[in-house]
Amino acid sequence: MALVCVVFFPMLFDASYPRIINTILLVGICGLVLRTAVSPLLSFEHADPPVLEGDRPDVSVIIPAYDEAAVLGDTLDACLDLDYPNEKLEVIVCYEASCTDETPEIAERAAAEHDVIRAVERDEPGGGKAAAANYALQYAEGSVIASIDADHRFEPDALDRAVRWFDDPEVWCVKGRCYGDNPDESIVALLATVERHVTEKAELFARDVMDGFTIFGGGQAFFRHDVFDEFDGFDEEILVEDIDMTSRIHEFGKEIRVDPSIITYEEHPTSLRGLWHQRLRWTRGWMQVARRYLRTFPFQHGVSSRKKADAIYTYTYAIAPAFFVLGAPLTVLHWSSTFHARTYLPNDSVFWTAFTIVPIMAATLVFLQDWRDGLTHHRSEYLAMFVLPFYYSVQSVLFFVAFVQEFVLDRPNVYVKTDR
Repeated sequence: MALVCVVFFPMLFDASYPRIINTILLVGICGLVLRTAVSPLLSFEHADPPVLEGDRPDVSVIIPAYDEAAVLGDTLDACLDLDYPNEKLEVIVCYEASCTDETPEIAERAAAEHDVIRAVERDEPGGGKAAAANYALQYAEGSVIASIDADHRFEPDALDRAVRWFDDPEVWCVKGRCYGDNPDESIVALLATVERHVTEKAELFARDVMDGFTIFGGGQAFFRHDVFDEFDGFDEEILVEDIDMTSRIHEFGKEIRVDPSIITYEEHPTSLRGLWHQRLRWTRGWMQVARRYLRTFPFQHGVSSRKKADAIYTYTYAIAPAFFVLGAPLTVLHWSSTFHARTYLPNDSVFWTAFTIVPIMAATLVFLQDWRDGLTHHRSEYLAMFVLPFYYSVQSVLFFVAFVQEFVLDRPNVYVKTDR
């Protein structure tokens, strides 16, 4: 209520106030729309990893697992099917002692049957992916670390392609594409799948094409072991340890490459509750990272001006949508003749229309690229893309809830397992 009063109270004294706020909101939305429009155009390029000089490196795949019995077996099978020499590969499954399903039995059985798999039990206080990954890292001996979620499945050539990027000593992390493969399980999973296709193929890869603030996020990434020696593992106190590590790698002056041809298949939440918990955790985590690095990243001497500008944009838009939601009533007044709520921008209706059209266009271009590259989509995804504008609008409420929890209520960080 205090936030609402701060936003709307000046209307009592200044008739032009709604128009000013609407102009600011529209300019902010235009920033998002412009990026959404340009990214899929840039992502038509192909990522070309260098030809590997010498032998392939030893690789440790670490898989944190908590109550993942439904998917862990398929994930381990995919690891065994990798086109990579067994003598250079180890797979470390770190399962929590507090598991309530058959995850420990699946991990231990796989370790007993296959020499490349090692099962490790974690019985320590505190939870979350970062803590489990750090625990698994104690046992990892490879010079390259592949970190994947327990519900991700490698394409057979994923690891072989990823390690080629490390022939460049400046590359400390490689991010592939998380490819959703359960759009037919529910409407929630369908919309989340299409949304993530646009993010993973267009938005994240476009950053690489433009040499911007590249990000590794989601359920898979590949690292030099040096990363964890330098930074002492993932930060266990933040809700998105991947984005925090992204920022630290860039601040250190090293590179993160994004290659959407490195594919792992993932499952998205099928329930609205599951999606809400997952995205609320991600959104709060992004706000934590933004608060931490907006104060330091712009002043790093080893980072290019382009990366700094892109990072500032990224951190700002981790918080800004909360204010878009807060100002939404003024946007409604935009169409009212009673209030002077139209913006100062000429032909502003064109911008509001673009907000509706651009997400559909972005999804269309991603599907076209995937068709070119021989990737398939469920037929329902082609219809779901027309719902994306509404989906994004509703999802923006998450930003407001996350903002209140993070900055107003100061809620503690609690890792909540996503319901499928």
